[in-house]
This record gives sequence, structure tokens and C-alpha cells, in this order.
Amino acid sequence: MIGALQIGTVPWTNEDMRKSLREFVEVYERRPIRDNSGGMQAPHMFLAWFVLKTLSPKAIIESGLWLGQGTWLFEQACPAADLHCIDIDLSRLQYRSNRATYYNRDFSTIDWSNVSKNETALFFDDHQNAYQRVMTAKWFGFSHLLFEDNYPPSRGDCYSLKKVFAQSGFAPTSSGQTSLTSAIKNQLASLFKPTLPAGAHIPPNSVDAQYLRRNIITYHELPPVFKVDKTRWGDPWDNQNYPTPTPVLSSVEEPYQQVFVDEAMSYTWMSYVKMKHG
Repeated sequence: MIGALQIGTVPWTNEDMRKSLREFVEVYERRPIRDNSGGMQAPHMFLAWFVLKTLSPKAIIESGLWLGQGTWLFEQACPAADLHCIDIDLSRLQYRSNRATYYNRDFSTIDWSNVSKNETALFFDDHQNAYQRVMTAKWFGFSHLLFEDNYPPSRGDCYSLKKVFAQSGFAPTSSGQTSLTSAIKNQLASLFKPTLPAGAHIPPNSVDAQYLRRNIITYHELPPVFKVDKTRWGDPWDNQNYPTPTPVLSSVEEPYQQVFVDEAMSYTWMSYVKMKHG
């Protein structure tokens, strides 16, 4: 398979993204957490900031907070948006917003009846089953979804949309799973008892991909700012094993862009999904 799968269209181009890089770097330089290891780095911080700034939702629901850097970023992208922030362990937050409502239970168990579904963006960085997240979001009536960890087949610790479309299934022992994310997933499974545990084995199948194609308008894998030689797993970043959208930039044109090269290996095929309703 060569090239990244894209379904439908989005209201922006790579050129729009390129023109926004300098503004983002000025924002990124003000970030409150200098070492966000285990969380988003510059490539994904830029993508999340750019998409949310473009969509300009009235509310953002963030599932998976880590240290809280993402919440700060969303405040910069959408200063008027209501923020709903979810994590099983709020004690580790280094940044806590005075504007946000915090929850320590799963997204699927919260009453969202007072949130405008068409004007809300969901941001999932919780290493859960993305296919189930899509089904739950559709049931609630939400339209705009962002998935931060959209791992390719054989990599990562969750059943991602990229795996669904590749019809690869998911094996809990997939290469790339870490003890930290394993512990988080196990804790989630014990606390929230989802229909299908996050670490459950899923056999290769075409049914899940067919469901997505019937129920979404757009599936868009957001491009890396730079594509470097090696993936985060240390192997060649080629389009045969890792289909990837065309990068925003091919070389460093100005010094401020260097941060995207330095942190390029943190890229995990972040995706934007627009749901179909009715």
C-alpha cells in the first residue's frame, strides 16, 4: 500500500498549514511544560492547534491529559471554547486550566446532553479502542473527532483507525507497546469496564472498515511537518510499511522550523474524522 488513505475533504491545505507554522512556534515557545515526554511534541501539538483553530468549535472534549500541556494548547487555539478534560489520574497534572471542567471517568460514561454536538470537537489521546470511540461518538451525535495515536499495523498499543482500514486487527502484544501505556489501559479497563477491553485481541477483519466507510464523511490523516529517515521505532520510514501523507515541508527553510525536525520521530499519523448522521 503506497500513500495514506484519505476519505472526503477537509477545509484546509498543506499550504495553509505551512503558512501557520511560524505563528504556532511563537505559541509553542510559551508552553508551560518544557519536558512533555510521554505526551505531544511539536509535530502533533502543531496539528492539533491548527485543526482546532480552523474548526473553531464552541467546546472541546479532551480524553487523555497526561501532564496537561494539550489543555493549555487548546486554550491558545480556541480561547472562547468550553473545555472538558478527562483522565483517570488527575493528580499528575502539571498544568490545570481554570476554564476547564475535569472528569476522572471514561468519556463514554459522561452525560453530554448539554453540549452542542455539531459545534464540539473530540480529542482522543487515551490509547483506547478508536473504533469503539467512533461508535460511541456517533451514538452521542458528535461530528468532529481527532485521534492523536493513530498507529499503523503491527505498531502501538491500541486498535487504531489506521489498523481498522488496513483490516489488520489488533494483537495486544504488538511491537511498540510500553509498560506505561499497558498499565494505563489495564487501569481503564478495570475502572470503566468498556464493552471491549482496550487491550482485547481483535482478529483481522473487513467488517470494521465497512462500518467506518458507512458512517463517516471524512477520514484525513494529518501530515507530518517533516518526514525523517527513521520512525519512532527506529526502522525505515517508508511508504510500503508506513503510508504517510505528503509532509508540510521537505527541508528546513528558516531556523524556527528546526524544532519540527528535532521532534519529527514523535509523529503517529494523527487523524481527523467527520461523522455522518441521519
